[in-house]
Amino acid sequence: MYVHVSSKYGKKMTIIHPGEFYVSETDELIGTLLGSCVALCLVDPVRGVAGMNHFMLPGRISAADVFSDDSAKYGIIAIHRLLDTMENMGSHKNDIHAKIFGGGHVLDISGGSSIPLDNIRLARMMMEFEDIHIAASDVGGRFTRKVLLDVRSGNAFLKRSVREDVFLEVQKKEEEFARRSFIDG
Repeated sequence: MYVHVSSKYGKKMTIIHPGEFYVSETDELIGTLLGSCVALCLVDPVRGVAGMNHFMLPGRISAADVFSDDSAKYGIIAIHRLLDTMENMGSHKNDIHAKIFGGGHVLDISGGSSIPLDNIRLARMMMEFEDIHIAASDVGGRFTRKVLLDVRSGNAFLKRSVREDVFLEVQKKEEEFARRSFIDG
């Protein structure tokens, strides 16, 4: 995670990267840049708690996958950790709503990739399973997304980009993360 004070927004901003999540109850912003990854934002307006994760791989429930590596790079783990952390901070599931972003087609994997669609599907299924309302969603397409979540208000701000330099930078970072994940995992 990278933390800095944004002069543009006048608040502390915590930037998360693939495999990370962050939950806060202070007046700050949580941000990330997405390509094929998905960011699930959970907001509890009753207690003023909000969080975001950034996952690249959906994960499978098998000993060779999720149970051998409990990192937040897998959506199935990242979503549980985000929700558990919010509940440990006093949130109740019935007060939480979700916002889902990302799942763009930016990875150039031969033979095509279902990773973006699998990530989106997992986030939606887990919210349905947990009975958490999805209040907003901006997923799919062939562009990158910059997402900022204002913890205090629960508002999410989204900027889509089709700029080639941003697209290439996100693609490079996600491919590096994917290689590390397949080698490490």
